[in-house]
Amino acid sequence: MAIETIQSGVWSVVPALLAISLAWYTRDAIIGLFLGVTSAALIYGGLQPAAAGVPDAWVGTTLGTVAGVVFGLKLVPDLIASANLFGSLWYIKNVLLAIFAIGGLIGLMIRSGAIRGVLEALTERVESAEDAEKATFLAGIVVHIDDYFNCLVVGTMMRPLTDKYNVSRAKLAYYVDSAGSPAARLAFYSTWGAAMVGFIGAGLVQAKKQGILPDAYSEFVTTTSGGDVQAVADAIWPLFFNTLFTGFYSWAALGLAALVAWQVFPNVGGMAEEERRARSGGGVLGEEHNPMISEEMADYEMYEGATPDWKNFLVPILTMVVVGLLAMFWTGEAIVSTGPTGSLALNIGGVQLGLASMSALVVAFVLYRVRGDIPSNEDAVDAVVVGMKGIFLAAVILLFATAIQNAVTTLGISSFVTNVFSGVPGWIVPVALFLTSSFVSFSDGSSWSTYGIMFPIAIPIAFTTPANLILVLGAVFSGGIFGDHCSPISDTTVLASSTSGADHMVHVRTQIPYALVSAGIAATLFLVLGFVLPEGWQIIPY
Repeated sequence: MAIETIQSGVWSVVPALLAISLAWYTRDAIIGLFLGVTSAALIYGGLQPAAAGVPDAWVGTTLGTVAGVVFGLKLVPDLIASANLFGSLWYIKNVLLAIFAIGGLIGLMIRSGAIRGVLEALTERVESAEDAEKATFLAGIVVHIDDYFNCLVVGTMMRPLTDKYNVSRAKLAYYVDSAGSPAARLAFYSTWGAAMVGFIGAGLVQAKKQGILPDAYSEFVTTTSGGDVQAVADAIWPLFFNTLFTGFYSWAALGLAALVAWQVFPNVGGMAEEERRARSGGGVLGEEHNPMISEEMADYEMYEGATPDWKNFLVPILTMVVVGLLAMFWTGEAIVSTGPTGSLALNIGGVQLGLASMSALVVAFVLYRVRGDIPSNEDAVDAVVVGMKGIFLAAVILLFATAIQNAVTTLGISSFVTNVFSGVPGWIVPVALFLTSSFVSFSDGSSWSTYGIMFPIAIPIAFTTPANLILVLGAVFSGGIFGDHCSPISDTTVLASSTSGADHMVHVRTQIPYALVSAGIAATLFLVLGFVLPEGWQIIPY
């Protein structure tokens, strides 16, 4: 059944806070996420007893409310089934399918010796743990096309090398995660660029509907003959490009990770403990750690007749990159055209990670069989299955992560957040929006979900205060990335843990101090520049 969104006020944040608290307390993200989704169903049933199946005669009574809470358990499957992982065709193709396709590809690469070949090639140039850390950070930047792609590939590729030099799995996951969402925010050529333009457009449309859109921004929206207001995406790109300069959290997170890799910024807190144990020979994982990778996959070995060769790794990866880029630019239209406002516009689509990863899987299967690095079709299929098993835990957590995102959205978290900004003066708007977006993103674990909530709120606020629009946009973008970077229910955080073979909650705990340092730098910049920059300041004319 379809569950309608309601306005539950402060109750809207309870499921996310409960999920986060229990995940921290139990050190098990699945327990926290499942109980968070369950609590959302109970809250919804209590506030909307009729939707939970309570008889009409009971609605409005104490008995009806109690019964609604109890019957709310019926809504748990609906909140899960209507989440993005199942409810969105794009998500099914480009996340769920891609996860298992890349998992299968990893299994083939291990069995064929492709990953061993990369390890041997890198080993010739890496002579210490410090070199391994630098190589891991640079790999995350170079092998970047999309946040999911990065997290799924880089952790798997670099794990044998960092294990060889006793770099903790927590440190590996930190590098993988830091080159995931923070870098993706700046990768305008990927799915993020088009999505960000869409989020900005939604905020401009909301401002137009409220009658507060300045005349100078009139070219960004258009009104159809039926009176419907729509964003002009082609005209919004220059406005979006300005925000690349004010994405302070992304720049700070990437810069800090580089300083850590080059041993300029020290290991702190839990990360220092993880590194001390690993360097002293105590293992890249602690005795009580529960790595997010199956033992069957961790113990899976190369076929004894295979020839380790880094080119066997490169061919499928290049296939994935090329197919992904071709799918992005092959839209059936001219890549560069003249938009409705007379300006040049890029007509690009999104990276189709499902298509790209399936293509890479097929190419790898055929390549390794032809070369004889995998002895039979049966052995190759077994390798694919082992790889898919290894990534299964990440898929389960992603299932519940998208379900909790769906749950808090259904409870109307956006209206609750809107009330935070009542009476806020213009100079503090950017930093206030950054902090609020950070809270929402940390709570729901999704930057994109946060953008969908915050931009229709933030842009009208910018137009009704003296706040600088570019700073406001950068603040929302940065806040969304902060939560996505360190929330235990974030999909990219989960993927970074799984492909790095790290304990998920250990990864979260050891990464947060660095994320907070980056967030502090970003918040300071938004606060100071909120005073300094005039309302109409911009870098690229729009």
